[in-house]
Amino acid sequence: MATDGTKITVEVTALNGNEYFGELSELELLYIWENTFKRKKAEIMFMSTKRSLNRSFRASFVLDKVVELRDFYPEATFEFLREIRGGVDKISCRLVGYSKVKPAEIGSLTRITVSTNDFTVKPADIVQWLSCFGSVSSSYDFEKNSLGIRTDVFETEIVLRIHIPEFLPIGGRKVQVYYPGIPKACIKCFEFGHMKRNCKGVKVEWVERVAQLRATGAFKDEMFGSWIGVLDGMKQ
Repeated sequence: MATDGTKITVEVTALNGNEYFGELSELELLYIWENTFKRKKAEIMFMSTKRSLNRSFRASFVLDKVVELRDFYPEATFEFLREIRGGVDKISCRLVGYSKVKPAEIGSLTRITVSTNDFTVKPADIVQWLSCFGSVSSSYDFEKNSLGIRTDVFETEIVLRIHIPEFLPIGGRKVQVYYPGIPKACIKCFEFGHMKRNCKGVKVEWVERVAQLRATGAFKDEMFGSWIGVLDGMKQ
C-alpha cells in the first residue's frame, strides 16, 4: 500500500561567492544526498531538476515516507565542494522547499511524469499507454530546459482508473513513470511488496517483463514497438 511521502527541494545559490546559473549533474546531486544529508540512495523514489522563476537551479528529491525537516537536515544552508582541475569549486546551496506528498488515489486527477531517456519516443505513444490506466488530459508535452530546448521528461495529467506500473515498454524503449504513491516494484523480479535489496526471487530480465505485459492481453502489439520483434525472435 502506498504511504505518504516527502518532497525536499534544494536550490544552488552561488559559486565561490558569486551568483551561479550552472547546473549540477545527477552524480553531484547524489553525492550531496549521501555525503551532506547522510541519506541512502535507496530512499529516493524520484528526483527532478528545473529552473526557478529567477532562473536558479533547483533539484527536488521525493521520498516514499514522511521525514521531518529538522530530522532530515538541521541547517537551512550548506556548501558542496566540487573538484576541478587545479582545485575545488565551493558551491553554496539552501533548502527552499519541504512538503508532505499525499499518494494519488484511484479516480483522482494526478500529475504524471514519464522519463523516456530517449528522444525518439513519441508523445502519442506515451498517451496511448497511459490511456490504458485512466483518462489522459488533452494537455501534455515534454518539459523544456532553461534554454527552451525539449528534454526527455514528459508530463501530463490523468484521472487514474488503475495504478500504472513504474516501468513500461513504450516505443521500443524502457521508460519510467512517476506520480505520488505509484506502487514501487522490485527491479529484480518486478513483484510488489519488497525492494531489490530484500529480494529472494529469481531475477527477471526486462525483455521477460515485457513478455509478461504482452501476455496479459491488455495492450495491443503495436504499442510495444520494436520489442515485438525481440519477443517473437525469442519464440523461434
